[in-house]
Amino acid sequence: MKQLYFIIPLIIFICCKKSTLERTSIDNPFLNVSFLNNSVNIDSTLITNFNNPNLTAFYKNYSYETVWTNEDNRSIVLNEFKNTTNEGLLPNDYNYDKLSSLNSNYNNLDNIKLVEFDLLFTQSIQKYLSHIYKGKIAPKAIYNDWDLKDKTIDVNALLFEAIENKSFVSKFEELKPKHAIYKNLKEALQLLNTFPKDSIPFIVLKTKDKIVFNKSHKVMKNIKRRLMYWHDMQQADTLTTIYDKETKDAIKKFQSRHGLNPDGVIGKGTISALNFTKDQRIEQVVANLERWRWFADDFGKNYLLINIPDYTLIAIKDNDTMQKQRVVVGKDTRQTPIIESKVSNINLNPNWTVPPTILKEDIYPDAIKDKGVFKKKGLTILDNKNNEIDPSDWKIEDAKKYKYVQNPGRNSALGLMKINFPNKYSVYLHDTNHRDFFSFTYRSLSSGCVRLEKPLEMAAYLINNPEKWDLKTIQDTTDINYYNKLQKQKEKRVAIKNAKLLAKNPLLVIPEKVYPKPELKTIVVKISDDILIYQLYWTAWLEKNSLQFREDIYCLDSDLYNKLRN
Repeated sequence: MKQLYFIIPLIIFICCKKSTLERTSIDNPFLNVSFLNNSVNIDSTLITNFNNPNLTAFYKNYSYETVWTNEDNRSIVLNEFKNTTNEGLLPNDYNYDKLSSLNSNYNNLDNIKLVEFDLLFTQSIQKYLSHIYKGKIAPKAIYNDWDLKDKTIDVNALLFEAIENKSFVSKFEELKPKHAIYKNLKEALQLLNTFPKDSIPFIVLKTKDKIVFNKSHKVMKNIKRRLMYWHDMQQADTLTTIYDKETKDAIKKFQSRHGLNPDGVIGKGTISALNFTKDQRIEQVVANLERWRWFADDFGKNYLLINIPDYTLIAIKDNDTMQKQRVVVGKDTRQTPIIESKVSNINLNPNWTVPPTILKEDIYPDAIKDKGVFKKKGLTILDNKNNEIDPSDWKIEDAKKYKYVQNPGRNSALGLMKINFPNKYSVYLHDTNHRDFFSFTYRSLSSGCVRLEKPLEMAAYLINNPEKWDLKTIQDTTDINYYNKLQKQKEKRVAIKNAKLLAKNPLLVIPEKVYPKPELKTIVVKISDDILIYQLYWTAWLEKNSLQFREDIYCLDSDLYNKLRN
């Protein structure tokens, strides 16, 4: 009898539940409720209407049922969305407000709302996983001279594993860039957010104005306010208009943090950097966080890393810095491209075939005025059969029929060596005949290639064969004076030998030997080690808890930030 009392209510419950399900199916044919996992069935045509292959594949794996029934999983993901500002992203790019509102009332949602929530949740997390791994914007979609390898991600495979193992927290961290610079950019963003509202007026310094040490100037109070705001100078209750020692020391500190010459001279560059607001610096950091999501996950064990706006190159091997050099990069009108590649070989004593852009913009216009420009620049004009053309016979209408070559030498445009690596822009690293440029603070001065401050030291490091190619050997191989010295020694030995022969036989006639003039020959040395090269662009980072900024020489930061936000 007791068993009968138990069975009858259960039968009534099942019948009532079945009736409810039938009504739901009639009201909305796309939906059905699953008894076993509290999920709602979704008709596949509803999902395919989104025209989103990842979304379709995701729900196909779960037999077209709602997936986000686990409260813990939802909370972890929503918390990650909430904190996307830490990554320089926005929560509502992932529908945080709407999802959070629906989630707070999840147990009371009707079937239609449950499906709406589930589909939006899935699309949002798929988007977030992609953004956090490879960036919100594809660099090749907005730049013609960014040739980074495409990063790929299987968002569904990651989601399947995270759902199965409840490992969302570790998955999110796994996808974020591991580079130290990305991590300290996040710290820089947090640090910037601790600064108070920036309400200090812009500093206007006329070109003719000059701020003299220990003299008064009307802009000095606002300069001091900005230095104190950025913690380069201690707070003071009263401010004077005198450019005193304390302020000069603070200016030097500020200049150093901004890649400027720390000389204490307050010029255009220093004023420009001082006028950046807190919000502008935050935007700059956000733009750089996005760039670091574009870059390769792992640079490898042996690589060259160039930061274009910082004008520096470092050579890294097994996490140790082996070399650091100043570099000269492309000017704004001929920008150095962003490249990931692998060093293939080094040319010692390279000749230089002038590229089309330089011919069109530099050589041809000068040659029309004065054909003597070819001799002045050490250029040989060759036809398609490598016959030399006299500059006096050169005509602009025939200019494109020829190639223009500069022979090897210390004073050639490429200097004493160049480093080759595959790329579609025909750029390389090389020495230069403008060695004085490395003393400049602003070094965006080349035609696109990167020029090295210590090219022969870099050659010795990359060749990595001290028995055959130590630094002294490389220096001798690229020095015409070395070959002149060898020839003189050879001539001296021959003269001594001839003198001995004549001493034995005074009547002996020895023909005079004419030696060719020594010249530098191009030598190609293959690089046997696997050495990757990264020409990258970033303008902000944190160094020993000190904010570092560099001039955005190609004016990319603000535009990228606006694209990220719009």
